Amino acid sequence: MAGIFISIAAIAVILLVRGSGGLRLLEFPAYDTLVSTTAGSDEQPRIALVTVTEEDIARLGEWPLTDLTINRIFGRLAAYGPRAIGLDIYRDRPIPPGTEALERTLLENRRIIAVKKFGSLDSPGVGPPPVLEGSQRIGFTDVVVDPDGAVRRGLLFLDDDSGVSFGFALRLAMVYLEDEGITPQPGEPDPSSIRLGDITLAPFDGNQGPYVAADPGGYQILLDYRDGASPFRTVTLTDLLNGDVAPAVFRDRVVIIGVSAESVKDVFFTPFSSDLRRNDTVPGEMVHAYITSQLLRSALDGDAPLQFMSQYLEIAWVVFWGALGCLTGLAVHFFLRLFALMFLGAAVILAATWGAYIGGWWLPAVPAGLSWLVTAGLVTIYLSGYERMQRRELMQLFSRHVSSDIADEIWRHRDQYLESGRLRSNRQTTTVMFTDIEHFTTVSEKLGPEVLMDWLNEYMEIMANLVSRHGGVVDDYHGDAIKADFGVPIMRTTDAEIRRDAANAVHCALEMAKALEDYNRLCKARGLPHLRMRVGISTGEVIAGCLGSSSRMKYTTIGDTVNTAARLETLDKESFDTDQESSDCRILISEFTLGLVEDLITARPVGSVVLRGKTTPVQVYRVDGDETQENVVLKVSEVMA
Repeated sequence: MAGIFISIAAIAVILLVRGSGGLRLLEFPAYDTLVSTTAGSDEQPRIALVTVTEEDIARLGEWPLTDLTINRIFGRLAAYGPRAIGLDIYRDRPIPPGTEALERTLLENRRIIAVKKFGSLDSPGVGPPPVLEGSQRIGFTDVVVDPDGAVRRGLLFLDDDSGVSFGFALRLAMVYLEDEGITPQPGEPDPSSIRLGDITLAPFDGNQGPYVAADPGGYQILLDYRDGASPFRTVTLTDLLNGDVAPAVFRDRVVIIGVSAESVKDVFFTPFSSDLRRNDTVPGEMVHAYITSQLLRSALDGDAPLQFMSQYLEIAWVVFWGALGCLTGLAVHFFLRLFALMFLGAAVILAATWGAYIGGWWLPAVPAGLSWLVTAGLVTIYLSGYERMQRRELMQLFSRHVSSDIADEIWRHRDQYLESGRLRSNRQTTTVMFTDIEHFTTVSEKLGPEVLMDWLNEYMEIMANLVSRHGGVVDDYHGDAIKADFGVPIMRTTDAEIRRDAANAVHCALEMAKALEDYNRLCKARGLPHLRMRVGISTGEVIAGCLGSSSRMKYTTIGDTVNTAARLETLDKESFDTDQESSDCRILISEFTLGLVEDLITARPVGSVVLRGKTTPVQVYRVDGDETQENVVLKVSEVMA
């Protein structure tokens, strides 16, 4: 449930950030990548450029160009038969010589479109040629520049105090299309939009494509740049004036005259600019050429503009990938597998976005990708941390004496064993062992506290490790006593498993006896007391589970079987005389335990004994040795096989 809440919060944050425009610096590059990887056409654009370079300015020895030079340009172009000529050079005042001739050409040649520029807070406006003031042969050159400096939108109309003004590119397209009998018409189904041919160019509303809450002022369209990075045939001014141009370059085309000289600074970034921090720009005349070409393609070729989902569908798209990321994080717990799936999901989003763009639709890849990656990552991180906490709590329950096989088995099937951070309580058949040191109180009085603790810890270390090696769990330490369980916490369901647990417990006790002999030899060399040990083992039904408070909890077993094992260990402990025993370890087991392991050990009856706290006699047996003459250590993997 927590993973779901984390995912909902992550998706909400992503949508809020996108809604505030916080993802645009990621979405702009995504849009640019789609544009640059899908742009390009075998068809020659209907646009050609005449550009004024630094070399042209140096050769002519003049800037700005005089009216005479501009009139010569018009004369040269007229001979090639273009459909429209656009002068992307401001001519708001006469620059003699040749002023009268230029004015006459502007008035007579109705295929020429001149430019003006609206004023702004940063720069004053620039007027049109005075002779064309108030005519329909003027277009503004203002462009919309995005926050990162690139031009991705084109302005078709602007409305100011003087009325509606047409953009430079739209004016050129209208002159070209007039020969095709195409004029701007009301859009369908919205008559307030503009339609060219069969294509309606709906105005940009500020929330399309990579844009969120952008300024939709004027009549803007999103540029598709489908012509490619350098699609337009470009001729230098010198080549034009010298006549070094093939007639087909300009015939029946829109010709735009502009400046590419660096000293003029009429340059812009586009989606093809590989690095917006470098001088990877195009001249302004090329930007207007892109807009003009897009308008002509729409009118003549039926190129539809990019389509967009509604805001609600975009939200649903983002939520879908977030929900899928959440489910993936909940289902996959291995980081390598998760990384592979996250990569695959991101690839699917990119492929879907690319395919949709080819089909004329925009899908918001960045918020969807973030929703997928963030939810999958956060849920996995949360679950990983939660699982680490669970595993830490689990290991705290069993201390470091739980065998790795048991720990791994519990962890792999933790849903079966854990409930609310605790191991589920179960009624199961288990073999319980108690061990205790003979006359420990008397022995301990002869040692100092530090020596005593070191000596006792060393003894406990040896015995606890043997329990773990035989598949048991050290349940508790009480002074010099050890309680161990064989057959927990993994519940045994077959007779074979129960017999193996009993065999492991008895073999563990026999190995403890051998280890005690070795340890006593070491103690003798150190001048430490000689140790003797009692062991009680009983097999039967117990209740296994967690006991204690939330701050201090342990896994343990309770029940009559536990009490029986404890009583067997203490049985006639005063009669366990050091001088009369041949072994340093006495092992007593119950009759039921003997029945499970009688073919593996040698044992002799002690008798029918009424144990303390019981009313029914219990048959008790003392284990003398291993029938096979070697201990058989049964691993958990064998028990669970």
